[in-house]
Amino acid sequence: MRAIRYDRFGPPADVLRLEEVSPPEPGPGQVRLRLTHRPINPSDLLTVSGEYGRLPNLPATPGFEGLGRIDALGEGVTGWQVGQRAIPLSAGGTWCDAVLADAARLIPVPDAVSDATAAQFVVNPVTAWVMLDELGLQPGDWLVQTAAGSTLGRLVIQMAQLRGYRTINLVRRPEQADELLELGGDAAFGTDGADVVQRVRQLTGGRGAAGALEAVGGAAGALALRALRSGGVMLVYGMLGDDPLPLHNGEMLFRGLTVRGFWLSQWFRQTPPAQTATTLGELMGLMAGGRLLPPVEAEYDLTDFQVAIAHAERPGRQGKVLLT
Repeated sequence: MRAIRYDRFGPPADVLRLEEVSPPEPGPGQVRLRLTHRPINPSDLLTVSGEYGRLPNLPATPGFEGLGRIDALGEGVTGWQVGQRAIPLSAGGTWCDAVLADAARLIPVPDAVSDATAAQFVVNPVTAWVMLDELGLQPGDWLVQTAAGSTLGRLVIQMAQLRGYRTINLVRRPEQADELLELGGDAAFGTDGADVVQRVRQLTGGRGAAGALEAVGGAAGALALRALRSGGVMLVYGMLGDDPLPLHNGEMLFRGLTVRGFWLSQWFRQTPPAQTATTLGELMGLMAGGRLLPPVEAEYDLTDFQVAIAHAERPGRQGKVLLT
């Protein structure tokens, strides 16, 4: 079977290669998934580059999520059938033709959810949903987010509408603003335009936003921080920019702001299984009902992974790039 592999950390274009490897055989309690769709996420590329919070033993295959059909059952597996679509929660290295997954850590996919949507189910939707929970916003509150044109940013807009929050969406490319307004954002503008903080104050009646989601760092992250109201909370979840987030002591001290990181892997490790199942079930129900739709911009065959990665790194995308 095909597998994208790397034996050293570095730029994906330099270290990734396509290999032929033997398909894995499921052990007790496992299934083998024949994968059909795999998203390219920033976390995948950061891992290959050696910059992510947890790195695999080398050699390794990239990919944190994907969708497949069961094509082999290990001993003792019940409740699953060959040919059934499923999302693995415990299988890393999805940029290949087949992976093994624990049957107890599979998510069934309803018929109403497309392959392209299901393949993106874990990383972005769960991150966005849980971060909104952790901000503790109330209906009518204002939320400011950087990287609003990303797949996760677009999901935040959809989720905020469902919850009654109002969104201020900051983008590096001002031409994306109209797209986000059409999607349902309440306000959208570029971070390099007129006084961003003043515009946020005007929108929020002089108070500022109750919460912020930040993935860029540098000047854009600083603007989102300054746009918070007193006592506001910012969650940092990404490393899309080259510069770190500057924290001004006076801003933090005199306005009582809170800034902390959010890492989905840590959430899965620390959250009780029953709570995790409730969150995943609620999100899958929204997708099956057509109320939550992660956008897709392009699909590439696994063999064309270098072209796909270059597309995924291109600024101004309107959706996720998938390997099929």
